Amino acid sequence: MRFPPIHHQVVSGFALVLGLSCSLEAQADLESFAGRYQTKTSNCRLIPTTGQKSSCRLIQIDGRSPTIISIRFFGAGDQPGASQRITFVVSELSTSPVLNCSHSNCQLKSASWQGKINSVSEANYDAYGLAKGLPKAWTVSQGNCSVRAGRILCRAVLADGGQVSVEAQL
Repeated sequence: MRFPPIHHQVVSGFALVLGLSCSLEAQADLESFAGRYQTKTSNCRLIPTTGQKSSCRLIQIDGRSPTIISIRFFGAGDQPGASQRITFVVSELSTSPVLNCSHSNCQLKSASWQGKINSVSEANYDAYGLAKGLPKAWTVSQGNCSVRAGRILCRAVLADGGQVSVEAQL
């Protein structure tokens, strides 16, 4: 019994189709958590390591992996026109992820959510948007972020004993 020869084009075509389907599946998995949710906030209060309370006006939640997100708060700086940014890197504790993303655009998926803070960073900018010194980052001895009833609350105790907290209306 003789079989016809398999042409290189057929094998190549099959490999291409298989590769594309795997790539599309991986992209769909990636898109379910990777992206950014951004919103303006009202009634926001942040307390950086300096202890000086200030207001914040913008929140960004970035999906990094299925279980890691970063939550960034942008607020007023210590001088007119200056600004500061506080970022929490959070491991999700809830079974339901906080973000639902498609093509890097995300929406809040869960009205109730909680995560454990792994680290905190602060960066300060002058009125021209130029960095005022190097950003500072700390590991966290304990802390969590939660979303409940349209509010987000993040509180962290740093390894050196300092504290950082933010509370905002979503």
